[in-house]
Amino acid sequence: MRKGFLGSIAAVAAGAGAAWGQSPMPVSPAGDPPPPAAVGPAETRVVPASGGVPAPVIMPPLQVGPPGDPQGLGPVIGAGPPPGPMYPPPGPYGAPVFQPAPPGTQAPDLGPKIHAPHVWASADYLLWFAKSQPVRFPLLTTSAPTDFGLLGRPSTLVLVGDKDLGYNSISGYRLFAGAFFDCDRRWGAEVGGFQTETKSNITFYQSTSGGIPTLARPVLSTTDPRLPASLLISNPGLGFGSVLIDTSTRAFGAEASGVLNIFRSVPGCGPKAWACSFDVLAGYRYFELDEKLDISSATTLSVPNTIVPQFVTGAFGVVTQTGTTAVPTPVNFAGIQIFSPATVQVIDSFKVRNEMHLGQVGLRGEIRRGWMSLFFTGKFAAGLNHEILEINGASGFSDISRLGAGPSAALGTTIGGLLATSTNIGKYVNDEFVIMPEANLSLGINLTRSVAMTVGYNFLYINRVARPGSQINPVVDISTVPFSGSFGATNLPAGFKNLFAQDDFWLMGLNFGFNFRY
Repeated sequence: MRKGFLGSIAAVAAGAGAAWGQSPMPVSPAGDPPPPAAVGPAETRVVPASGGVPAPVIMPPLQVGPPGDPQGLGPVIGAGPPPGPMYPPPGPYGAPVFQPAPPGTQAPDLGPKIHAPHVWASADYLLWFAKSQPVRFPLLTTSAPTDFGLLGRPSTLVLVGDKDLGYNSISGYRLFAGAFFDCDRRWGAEVGGFQTETKSNITFYQSTSGGIPTLARPVLSTTDPRLPASLLISNPGLGFGSVLIDTSTRAFGAEASGVLNIFRSVPGCGPKAWACSFDVLAGYRYFELDEKLDISSATTLSVPNTIVPQFVTGAFGVVTQTGTTAVPTPVNFAGIQIFSPATVQVIDSFKVRNEMHLGQVGLRGEIRRGWMSLFFTGKFAAGLNHEILEINGASGFSDISRLGAGPSAALGTTIGGLLATSTNIGKYVNDEFVIMPEANLSLGINLTRSVAMTVGYNFLYINRVARPGSQINPVVDISTVPFSGSFGATNLPAGFKNLFAQDDFWLMGLNFGFNFRY
């Protein structure tokens, strides 16, 4: 019985081996015509069987390996390659066996790619220009000695003021860094800011020891604003002197924004296509503008002495002049008299700080093709501008002729200059609603996949700021000017304040730097 059972197994195995070595054939009834040959290895035609019912079709074998080893299995325990292809294929769950690409083949070029970074940063050198300092009234004049620098006189010329004071180019830097937080790199955050140098416009004038040329600081008097007045700095009849006018500006900004990527192109649009990416920004922005305008003048008196004749009374009441005596001519300063060669200094200072707290939205994009990239950013901010105005003025003198009265009598200072007097000296604050649009366009050269060198143009605008030159009030109560003959008078009209006149402001210029992404 055992021999009969083993013989049955051998017969079944022999039959299976014969069936395994043959390709399957469709079953057709006797007498039907043979099916036509297949056009290709993947094409099979179905021929209806007798009675109009299609015959069952078996899928053709799948060639997955090299010639001689269609299954990619290699030699099989010394028995050589399998006799032919197998169906279904021998991979896991019937999947084809993985085979490497033939030598010499390359993946197709699917066009440029925007590689979404995990983190990014940028650093730029700024070469910007700022809007000039507005000065709507003359600050310094010159004229013939007899015209005393008064406005409206035939020989009077304006040296400084009555037009804006520019700053030329301003250097600065800008830094930004950010990161995406999710796996798809769609949302993240960014922080950054910029700062410019403190750029000054300094003007200096000085006369000779003879008081040539005449230098004067013009004003209008509250007694009659139609009649000009002036504070003489140098004149042959007064002395020699100098004037320094210094205006400066500095800007600083910082911001923090959330970043949402709304579009990023993927490969597949062709080798000549442009790849692009767009982000939406929203967050907080701080901007600070610090400016000042200082006017300082010094005059060394050389007022000619007053010649006083000397007389004697002779016999019979006859008065005879025996000679003359030179008496120093006094000059009034804050209610006291000083004499040549005393030195008088007058200082006016106007400082303004604009502190802006703003909400900000923006759109940022990158377009890349080959080794070139185009970066652009547009932002719009709006919020509160907290304006702080400080006005200070002082005058002082040094008179060695008063040393006899003690060291304290030879030196003196008092509050009040010429444009900054007791009428307007102080610290003031004001709040304004402002808007701040900004745009940047940069062209980049992709040095590597992660580094690009950029050059671009930036423009920033603010609609309402306080600037020092606009806070000057040329109409002055001369009774509050220490270096004036009318100082302390009580019958003159009082002066008035000119505070927080508003101007617009802009910064624009070039930026040079690098973009990094990883």
